Amino acid sequence: MSKTYLQASLTLDAAMVIAQAAINHGNQLGIKVNVVVVDSAGNRLVSLREPGAPLPAMDFAEKKAYTAANFRSPTEKWAELLEGRPIVANGLAQHPKVALFGGGLPVLVDGSVVGAVGVAGGKVPEDLQCAEAGIEALNGLS
Repeated sequence: MSKTYLQASLTLDAAMVIAQAAINHGNQLGIKVNVVVVDSAGNRLVSLREPGAPLPAMDFAEKKAYTAANFRSPTEKWAELLEGRPIVANGLAQHPKVALFGGGLPVLVDGSVVGAVGVAGGKVPEDLQCAEAGIEALNGLS
């Protein structure tokens, strides 16, 4: 029996690359967003807010990142997964750290979830585009 479990996680430098690229993409879209990048356990590594981004959306960005990291799935998938399951949907919606709408993506390296990014401040498709831009920036590094 193994007594420990090792899990890869994002470095602070990698998290900064993701967050800055997501902010930059928001600027290209003409929106101001909040970005949170978490490690593989859902703990915050980086939190960036473009001046003028809606401050309450920072909470949503963190919830999206936490949800994507811990459930190892994009947050936009929840609507489909919970369709016809009101009791489960209600239970998850009441969890203080969970977000059940798009804008949170897991970050994968070599097929393993090493963290996640959550973006909030725009419309859900815009938040998702910003999160994707952050991951693309990380994937573009050697």
